[in-house]
Amino acid sequence: MKIKFLAYAALLALAGCQTPVAQSVADSQRPPSNAVRHEYVDALRGTIKAGNFVKAEISSVVLLDPEKQIYAYCTRTTERAYPNWSYIGLGLQHDMILYLKKDDYRCHDERLRYYDFPELRNMKY
Repeated sequence: MKIKFLAYAALLALAGCQTPVAQSVADSQRPPSNAVRHEYVDALRGTIKAGNFVKAEISSVVLLDPEKQIYAYCTRTTERAYPNWSYIGLGLQHDMILYLKKDDYRCHDERLRYYDFPELRNMKY
């Protein structure tokens, strides 16, 4: 599974097309569910140092591709050693992670709503 979403992320990076997010995508925003929040924390557990984040936020979930039922959301965090926001974009299909992209340009869209993410900030090993 990791290979699948890494390959997809590589294809996205190679595409280089960074058009603005369509208004219909921005209009599809819904708050992240508890399942989305917990899945993200579980995926990071053991890969990062717990308690490292000073601030953590998660964005609304948006529908990127209605035909393929691909959803996406972003997280942004600050760390003790790096006080600026770091962004990660994720794509989901059928509740499985399709891709993970650091500093995804779509995460910077001003129309995207962010919510406090204490589950990540307070993550334990």
